[in-house]
Amino acid sequence: MPLRTYIQTTRRAGSVAISGVGRLATLAGGGAMAAGLFTDAGTLPAILTTIAAGLGGAFLSPRLQLAHTMKKPIAFTIYLAPHTLLVSNLVTELVWDATEGRLVQGGVAALWTAGVWWLRPGQLAKRVAKWPEPVVESDGTEDDQDATGAEVEIAVELPDDPAGRWWALNAAKKDGVAEGTRVIAVRPIEDRRRVAVALAAIEKGEPVPDIKIKRLSALMNVPEELLEMQAIPGHGAGVAMLLIGPKPEAEVAPAADEDVWAEIGRSALPGVTLTEINEYDMSKELNP
Repeated sequence: MPLRTYIQTTRRAGSVAISGVGRLATLAGGGAMAAGLFTDAGTLPAILTTIAAGLGGAFLSPRLQLAHTMKKPIAFTIYLAPHTLLVSNLVTELVWDATEGRLVQGGVAALWTAGVWWLRPGQLAKRVAKWPEPVVESDGTEDDQDATGAEVEIAVELPDDPAGRWWALNAAKKDGVAEGTRVIAVRPIEDRRRVAVALAAIEKGEPVPDIKIKRLSALMNVPEELLEMQAIPGHGAGVAMLLIGPKPEAEVAPAADEDVWAEIGRSALPGVTLTEINEYDMSKELNP
């Protein structure tokens, strides 16, 4: 027979023995109260025995002693409740020997015996002590102290596109060069010589913070002269435009709108003749 089978058999035998002892103790307590209705000779020894059995069983039980601190008072109360009621009734039998007193004490003895026999408070207390550990909600102060002073950053949902993800992890992180911002659109412009990155503040109603070009240059490993921050015409300070690439050469005279849009159409749709100009609405990206 395997060792595990021997262990399980021994445990079952131990449980049966403990259960039998509990049953005998219940009958002994009920018998002591019944005898106390007629004679006081054995009442005092029964009181002392009950007190010793209750305290000894409670404080010598490994399961009760190893219970969680939040469960231990409940388990002790359940375990000692029948002993306390038994002692109280035995004391009452010593001091109240009137006929009506005997009737009350007899009813208490009958109820106590039936209740303890059915409820099994000793086993119930040990089951309570064995229940899973209670979950204690913490306000986070202890965790912060154990973090060796390091501040825990709040996790944010990262965008799917690579540019937005890189920006969120590197530039927009706590104490980053553009903390509290996110990428909402990336577009090549000026015949793909430059890239325009539309940025927005994560918190609504807040402006895009001032982004230091020197810090951004160091972060992106791009020369400062190739980086430029601009406002987006027609929109508030909650959005801004980061331009990456060489700046266009200054023109003698400003180009007409048709020429500008023709250049944009030529670069965006090579090989297609521009016959109509339509403005692109970025409201979706700027106001998600």
